[in-house]
Amino acid sequence: MDMTSVRAVLLDMDGTLVDSDASVERAWTTWSAEHGLDPASVLAIAHGSPPGPTVRRMLPALDDAAVAASAQRQMDLQYEDIADVVAAPGAPELLAALDRIGLPWAVVTSADVRLAKARLGAGGIEPPLLVTVEDVRRGKPDPEGFRIAAARLGVDPAACLVVEDSEPGLASGRAAGMRTAALRGLDGDLRLVDLAQLARLLERARVQPWWRDAVGYQVYLPSFGDSTGNGWGDLGGVTAHLDHLVRLGVDVVWLTPFFVSPMRDHGYDIADLRAVDPRFGGEEALDELLDQAHRRGLRVLGDLVVNHTSDAHPWFVAAASSRDDPHRDFYIWRDPAPDGGPPNNWLSHFGGPAWTLSPATGQDPTAQYYLHLFRPEQPDLNWRNPAVAAEVDAVLEHWFARGLDGFRIDTAAYLVKHPDLPDNPEAERPLAVAGVTEEWRRQEHRYDIHQPDVHAIHERWRRVADRHDALLVGEVYELDPVALARYVGAERLHSSFWFGLVESGWDPERITTMLDAAAAASPELAWVQSNHDRVRAVTRYGGGALGRRRAMALHVVTSLLPGTMWLYQGEELGLDNGHVPAGSGADPLGSAEPGQSRDGARTPMPWRPGPGLGFTAGRPWLPDGDRTEADTVARQAVDPASPLATLSRLLRIRRALAHRLADQRVTRAERGAGITAYRRDGLEVLVTLGDEPAPEVALPAPAVFDTDDPAVSPEHPRTGSVRLRPQQALLLVHP
Repeated sequence: MDMTSVRAVLLDMDGTLVDSDASVERAWTTWSAEHGLDPASVLAIAHGSPPGPTVRRMLPALDDAAVAASAQRQMDLQYEDIADVVAAPGAPELLAALDRIGLPWAVVTSADVRLAKARLGAGGIEPPLLVTVEDVRRGKPDPEGFRIAAARLGVDPAACLVVEDSEPGLASGRAAGMRTAALRGLDGDLRLVDLAQLARLLERARVQPWWRDAVGYQVYLPSFGDSTGNGWGDLGGVTAHLDHLVRLGVDVVWLTPFFVSPMRDHGYDIADLRAVDPRFGGEEALDELLDQAHRRGLRVLGDLVVNHTSDAHPWFVAAASSRDDPHRDFYIWRDPAPDGGPPNNWLSHFGGPAWTLSPATGQDPTAQYYLHLFRPEQPDLNWRNPAVAAEVDAVLEHWFARGLDGFRIDTAAYLVKHPDLPDNPEAERPLAVAGVTEEWRRQEHRYDIHQPDVHAIHERWRRVADRHDALLVGEVYELDPVALARYVGAERLHSSFWFGLVESGWDPERITTMLDAAAAASPELAWVQSNHDRVRAVTRYGGGALGRRRAMALHVVTSLLPGTMWLYQGEELGLDNGHVPAGSGADPLGSAEPGQSRDGARTPMPWRPGPGLGFTAGRPWLPDGDRTEADTVARQAVDPASPLATLSRLLRIRRALAHRLADQRVTRAERGAGITAYRRDGLEVLVTLGDEPAPEVALPAPAVFDTDDPAVSPEHPRTGSVRLRPQQALLLVHP
């Protein structure tokens, strides 16, 4: 749902803006007893409607005067019972956000003015406009009340957002021609967990691009959730777990490829760029996922893989059939070297030459080599051919029209190759990059990647994406943040992952040096500690409880830095790399060089105790990684000290304080020996990255988050002095 076009917010009262459920239920229960009625039957129809229609429906024999008298009796019971009425969760945050951004709002309620003022007052709420039952001839689900509110605010009904927690209220908003946001798991144009979520969405839509300072979450589709029981993750499995992502505090979800594919590289070998593979659920499953995600305020990114296609793609099938085929120039072909070998010394990520000889066919008397920087089944596209660029433009337009909110750009720096295809020199020292063969690391990749012409392609895509308010985030393996910053900006990619932490073990001094440089390089970088191609951060940082503690400390730091903070599925659970027994793996890179297998980072997501750990009712495509019940979402959700609870708490507080992050600059503060401190605008992080406790220091501002104490919060801040334990992190709020 587009939040930028909302011009007024119209809120229901009971159950939406104030928590009056207990009071309402007591009043109706007493009234039901007075009339010999079943309270449950009465309550089933009473919520969201004025008392009169409920009385008439439950006591059809009464005349109009008796109905009015009985309805008044029910109201009298409610007047007398407001002792435990309080503001609903997130209501103060929402109203504060509406005030900050200057968005008009009103309360539209089925209560009368006396009861409305009493309950709103009990919740500390004074609306600028109140529409009550006295203002209308017909109550909800009739649209009259919402139309009156829009008229009094001077706002077009189509630009109003109705926030409701009942079906009659939602029906009323829809009938008024307004968009709806639903609580309590009901269906509206937007589905809310609480009002704080709405505050974040509205505020972000007005103060900055929606993706800046957002929280992203990578779904490795084969391993996230299986909705069919065949052991293979699918789009329906993602839809089933969207509420987990909302509760966690996620804003945008990146799905690994769901396109038609022979699956020689788990979807990164695409045979049809415009179709959803049936094994992931097909077209309808994607439509349902997008609809449900957007109803929850989540954005969804696809994975654009256009450095190469599958060799089963119709373009390549045609290209390989004849030198004269129009698609021949969609790929990079060269004659053999004089000795009959490959045209140059370029190497594949998966081992061996990056060239494969294609047999002669038709009238072609000689074979040629085609280029593939990955598997032979993944031939590289020729991005110097304008026809390729035009085809991919059309692919982008297709998916944006379908509802995708952007793309992660796979191998974004690989697209263009040097036109002369010269040999790459040997590297002076092996590249410190995982996920590739040792042979590949020994070469300096001067001519096969990072060619300057690639920026023109990104600029072209940016123009397409900006027409749709879509995000392009690059996978650019450039560890130098200054060099990486050249890939992002006003006309290039919106953002790019910085992989400094992904390629790092636990070295506090090196980590802080890298973070300082990256934070200074660009506010458009995306922070990431793990992904599907690398050993999980917890394992790299020492494993087990120590690795989890270190990873959480860095989550607190990156949550403050400008740019998008990304999580890889299972990272919120503090997962180590999973154990995959020899012979049970599926990664083609692991087949080429076993020590580089990525299977351990790709084991299925553990949702709940029991067979399949909630991922599947069948046999999973990869072993479960020896996960335990303690690793599951279900167990961690009820443990306030778990990684899931701790990270959710951090992201919830970060969201509430988003208005304090307008400044993109980050500075270092001196807070004492052993303490690393970053400050951005009014927020500051204190953390001890070393393995020794820091000396006691006075807190320069109240702490509203503490990795080690779930009780610390904005409502119950920590003040005074503190002696930070190793890898303990605090978030402070300055006046």
